[in-house]
Amino acid sequence: MKLLANGIDAWKHLGDRFSGEHLRVQTSDIVGLVLLAVGLAAGFWLLAFLSKWQRLHRAHSARAVTPRNLFSALVRAHGLSRRERSVCQQVAAELGLTDPAELFVRPETARPVLAARDRALAERLFC
Repeated sequence: MKLLANGIDAWKHLGDRFSGEHLRVQTSDIVGLVLLAVGLAAGFWLLAFLSKWQRLHRAHSARAVTPRNLFSALVRAHGLSRRERSVCQQVAAELGLTDPAELFVRPETARPVLAARDRALAERLFC
């Protein structure tokens, strides 16, 4: 019974330290609160900075014109399947083109070789 009574007594006086003469603001409390506020502000600033950097990085890399990006964009623009994309890459390699995208701008060179592999694809691309 004594333990139960001690528990109830402690429960009754639980909030005594937060009122009356026990309530004192100390320097360490203020310093801790300021550090917490500065830490939160720095965290939000860092998140905003990283978000902006990521958006700019994505926009820059999407605009970057590389042979690979150009070929992929042309394949998407013509609505080619994976098989047709693979055929185009093979034809470009067979013709010795340094950039597979050249296949789309040199129809006179690519048409005969492409037609030998896939006549329907050659007609779709060059007619």
